[in-house]
Amino acid sequence: MGIWTHLGQHDIQRLDDAPTQLPEQGFLWLDTLLDDDLVWIPTVEALLGFKLDELHLEDLANTFHPSHFDIGDGYNILIIRSLSSKPLFDDSNRLSIKTRPVFFVIAPKLLVTFRPKDSRTFAMARKFLELANTRNLDEIEHFLKFKRAPADPNELMIQLVSNLVDRFLETRIEISEQLDRWQRDLLNPRKRFQDWNALLAARNEMNRLESVAQDQRDALTDWQDDQEREGKMAASLQVNARDALEHLERVVSLTRRLGANTETAVQLHFSATAHKTNEIVTVLTMLTALFMPLTLISGIFGMNFGNMPLLENPNGFWISLGLMGLSSAISVALIVWIKGRHTLGKP
Repeated sequence: MGIWTHLGQHDIQRLDDAPTQLPEQGFLWLDTLLDDDLVWIPTVEALLGFKLDELHLEDLANTFHPSHFDIGDGYNILIIRSLSSKPLFDDSNRLSIKTRPVFFVIAPKLLVTFRPKDSRTFAMARKFLELANTRNLDEIEHFLKFKRAPADPNELMIQLVSNLVDRFLETRIEISEQLDRWQRDLLNPRKRFQDWNALLAARNEMNRLESVAQDQRDALTDWQDDQEREGKMAASLQVNARDALEHLERVVSLTRRLGANTETAVQLHFSATAHKTNEIVTVLTMLTALFMPLTLISGIFGMNFGNMPLLENPNGFWISLGLMGLSSAISVALIVWIKGRHTLGKP
């Protein structure tokens, strides 16, 4: 059924049972799990005094729904896709960024969160609320952004969203290190690169992560516009919203930069391969140019004619060898001269 919490002006109280009415002071927070399905809907509708829109109920049942914001009759619904707790790279070194939805149903005196069971952000939020009563806030981990108990459902929601967004930023170190290793392997002339499938999968995952971040940014921007249009945007709420949007922009720019770096490394790899091939072709061309005169001379003396110059000359063999040596020396001199001109940059 979820965990009910009453957040008042001076105290925070976890409720043993579902309340029968909204509080006069403060607001209620119902924290439910995706594993619980939608069993909490009747209780929430009884508290609000109206039914949730059927389309919104369909959205809540869709675990593949992208990030989105929509306005209901007396409430708002915000969907943010959060990062899964599974490892980024599997056993075959393939990048796999898995996300799952977090649903927020926001009413003036009530916030309902419908989220995955193993969310670190929500675990730390519950820990914060437990410590807030004792004023022992120094025990809270540094990554948590809660500085004080939220004053309304929107403030609690934006604090949770901000921490969910920061989870994407935490992945940049691990992804960047792996991409750096791939880049070094791509440019290593002594090592043949074998992880093409993993590299291409990483490029696709970076594109998908960029799309997820853009959807999150659009949903949060729509929520912010609605708050400003209704004139309900407090100064502290504006700061938190701008901070979350700025971090989403950083996620978008990060994915684009990593994707561009990967593309650049691939292009450099093919350029280096093409350069190496050109050098091999150049060596083969020089060898061909060196042996062409020798092949020509030996072919002439191999013709089946009865009378040919130098055939009956006792020194003909040595003269032909001398011609071959002279032609080889001339060919080598020409190759050295041409390479010298190109090295000096002369036309």
